Amino acid sequence: MSLESWFLSHARVSAKRHSRVSLDDKMSFFQQFGSLLASGTPMLRALKISAEQNQSTQLQATMEEVGERVASGSSLNVAINDAASDLFPLHWVAMIATGEATGKLDEVLVDLNRQIREAADTRSKFIGSMIYPCVLVFVAVLVLVVMLWFVVPTFGDMFKDMGAELPDITVFVLDCSDYLANYGLYVFGGLAVGTFFFRRWAKTEPGMRRITSVLVAIPVVGDLVIQSSMYRFSSNLALLLRSGVPMLETMNTVADVFKGQPPYRDALHHARNRMAAGRSLADGLEETGLFTSMMVNAVRVGEESAQLGPVMEELAPYYREKTQAFMSRVTKLAEPAIIMVMGGVISVVMLAIYIPMFEMAGNVG
Repeated sequence: MSLESWFLSHARVSAKRHSRVSLDDKMSFFQQFGSLLASGTPMLRALKISAEQNQSTQLQATMEEVGERVASGSSLNVAINDAASDLFPLHWVAMIATGEATGKLDEVLVDLNRQIREAADTRSKFIGSMIYPCVLVFVAVLVLVVMLWFVVPTFGDMFKDMGAELPDITVFVLDCSDYLANYGLYVFGGLAVGTFFFRRWAKTEPGMRRITSVLVAIPVVGDLVIQSSMYRFSSNLALLLRSGVPMLETMNTVADVFKGQPPYRDALHHARNRMAAGRSLADGLEETGLFTSMMVNAVRVGEESAQLGPVMEELAPYYREKTQAFMSRVTKLAEPAIIMVMGGVISVVMLAIYIPMFEMAGNVG
């Protein structure tokens, strides 16, 4: 076999497989599935082709099971809800059900895929903007630990041998170094265990409720949480209303979107109950105190003009861009703050080492 033939035989015509199901896998599936339906491909064949082309073996197996349920007479939304409820959020399933009922499943899938991509884009920009500050913190903490664990004890032994009288700042740094040398492993072990249990607690209902309640009240962080919540609310509300989901069912579905933020989920259930009692959605949202005045007023205008869906469609990009701009400003402000704080801490350690050395050098002279 020639070299050219070998390369051609190894052409990457099939994607590399993996077991987990990522957001990109879901986006890829819905995009292919919607495109195939729009081109006139029968649903079962579209499901099979989309599943086979997906990189996730778990998603492929799940959608093959969905295809079998559909072939046996089940509707697509029921099959997905039964076989893939742990992979797809409830509001996705609700939209698929509406698309089936209205005969516009391909259009609904296009809208759903666009919303997923916008949410993924916002998430990726947030993660990208946090990488550099996190690297700064990691490197600074690593340098500080190395200095206290290995460098400072060397100078401490030297000062002790010379019998020098040490200033308070040096004594403090040497005490910190001794504590880290004696108990450092226990400290890091405790931090690891504490982080593990905190993450488990953060996934429970009381944990999510407490964390959200604290975050929304913290300056800067609270602004970011609230702006991003407004984007999630407006984008999902617009998507469901455009798909034809009834209003009360829409509110229940949007509330499920906020299952990771129980205060907002409860607020939306409250607004939904107020609507069921004959009050307006805007009044219910305003009573919760968790929605911005701009959002409340926009909802009120949309209700009065019977154009709530289009109004939310106009508002969602505004909050998405505002959230992204806010994240960019926060990270740009965080970088110099982190550098100043960690630089100050390292400077204290260096001064604690050099001040006794300068004093001893002066006494020798």
